[in-house]
Amino acid sequence: MSSDLTVIGSGPGGYVAAVLGAKNGLDVTVVEDGDIGGVCTNRGCIPSKALLSVAEKIGTIKGARRDGIKAEIQDIDFDKVMGKKERAVKISRKAIQNLFEKHGIDVVEGKGKVKSSKVVKVKKDGETEEIESDKIIIATGSEPISLPDLEIDEEEILSSRGALELEDLPGSMLIVGGGYIGIEMAFIYSALGTDITIVELEDRLLPLMDRDLSEVSEQMMKRKRITVHKGSKVTSAEGKGPVKVKIEGDTEKEKEVEKVLCSVGRRPSPPETDLDIIGERGEVKVDDTMKTKVDGVYGIGDVNGKIMLAHAAFKQAEIAIDDILGNDPDGFSRFEIPAGIYTHPEMASVGMTEKEAEEELEEVKIGKFPISGTGRGSSTGERMGLAKVIATGDDEVVGTHLACPGATDIIMECVAALENGMDVQELAELVHPHPTYSEAIKEAAENVFGESIHTTD
Repeated sequence: MSSDLTVIGSGPGGYVAAVLGAKNGLDVTVVEDGDIGGVCTNRGCIPSKALLSVAEKIGTIKGARRDGIKAEIQDIDFDKVMGKKERAVKISRKAIQNLFEKHGIDVVEGKGKVKSSKVVKVKKDGETEEIESDKIIIATGSEPISLPDLEIDEEEILSSRGALELEDLPGSMLIVGGGYIGIEMAFIYSALGTDITIVELEDRLLPLMDRDLSEVSEQMMKRKRITVHKGSKVTSAEGKGPVKVKIEGDTEKEKEVEKVLCSVGRRPSPPETDLDIIGERGEVKVDDTMKTKVDGVYGIGDVNGKIMLAHAAFKQAEIAIDDILGNDPDGFSRFEIPAGIYTHPEMASVGMTEKEAEEELEEVKIGKFPISGTGRGSSTGERMGLAKVIATGDDEVVGTHLACPGATDIIMECVAALENGMDVQELAELVHPHPTYSEAIKEAAENVFGESIHTTD
């Protein structure tokens, strides 16, 4: 079997690369040893957002009394909740399969090995097949990290996959790791009625995001009566139903829970290869155009370890295909990739955090504005959240952070500003519809100069 392009993996990076290659006249083969769509479609983005939409509805019903609406939740049918999630996964997976069929992309089932720069060896059920390929894109994704005292078994000690595939709603869950996965899972299961505890090693939740968003997330956890242990770690988890967990921090604590979710991050999951292209962390080492040091071999998405987000993989797929087609693409920059957290309020970021800016720039200017100060915030009663704009001494926008309903959609305004090199004044001069949460971005930009019209303090 031969192909112009062989893509190993069909997740966000892999399927987009395959479709783009086929649309540009390449004969494309995809090698996949699991479900089409990878982690994002089957065990990540899509199922988690389906469950988050349920959690959002529950929150709306519970909060309706504040607006004079007497409503109560009589029962939550967990089987139907998980059924909604499964339907979303099947629809998304089928959409990718349809794209492959539409563009004549061959799918070979099995585990791919990069034997050389021109050969991919596929193994399934003891049989092997070789694909001769002019170009190879590795898009095999990532896998959850286990801790020495928390070996994931998907029964009592869960990864995010196990947490998304539970058959019964647990009465209690301890989440190890307060990053975006842990925060979203806490939001989901707390809404469904599970008693949640979060243990985070750092001194704040969302330690990789801007500190102001960490503060919003902690306010949200407090409002939901979720117990948070910061600066703490789990030293042991033993037993089944319940699991006895020891937590070490300022003091040592013990807790019994039905389930433990280990969400301390993910690591690249590279394919087997005879090529010297794998780094110390297991990542496929690439330059900013996704090329490895072996001519014709590329690595995109989580497997290269640059930034583990589906839309980053989409962008990297575009770059890799452009390079294969000889289009001399611009290099990948992680600072142009937005990140979103789908809780209530939603949180989104693009560019530098305040800490990163202070470490890398000679002068930093910052403007903030609370969501409660917008007309939309007043009319909806939304009290939590803010917009934050970070700029250089020359007033170039280098980072924006947002917490409000719809933040993951609204952040695109800030992505466009960053990618187009807008300065703060240009961002502030944009006319924003009224009343909207997006007006907080304008006000925050004005506050870089201390000139926000609606700032009262």
